[in-house]
Amino acid sequence: MSGTVTLTFPAQTGNVALARTLAAAMSARADLPLDQLEDVRLAVDEAVSQLIIDAAPGSDIACAFTLMGDALDIVVSGTSTSGRTPDADTFSWTVMSALVDTVTARVDAGVVSLRLFVTRHAPVDA
Repeated sequence: MSGTVTLTFPAQTGNVALARTLAAAMSARADLPLDQLEDVRLAVDEAVSQLIIDAAPGSDIACAFTLMGDALDIVVSGTSTSGRTPDADTFSWTVMSALVDTVTARVDAGVVSLRLFVTRHAPVDA
């Protein structure tokens, strides 16, 4: 199974729930176990929140979820007022890094993008 789903919404805190809901739905489509589904949902919440904090007035946040076999590639992006990525030494970054396999950030023409990548964990035999 593969494909990309993109959600764009105004950069307002009231819309974070939209991103969390889509994160859960796409994690389920990727057949992630429930604990990973919750981790992805929380990581997306943190990523969106970080971008909203520095969002340009009247701008949007875009969340692109791409299914790639047993992996989920998520890019959260938005226009920044500072033109800088979030600091990697913050609690929020630590949370995101603990919840998914990798977190990277970049800036391109004032648009900050946070990329979250997660692969399905192998089941543990009891």
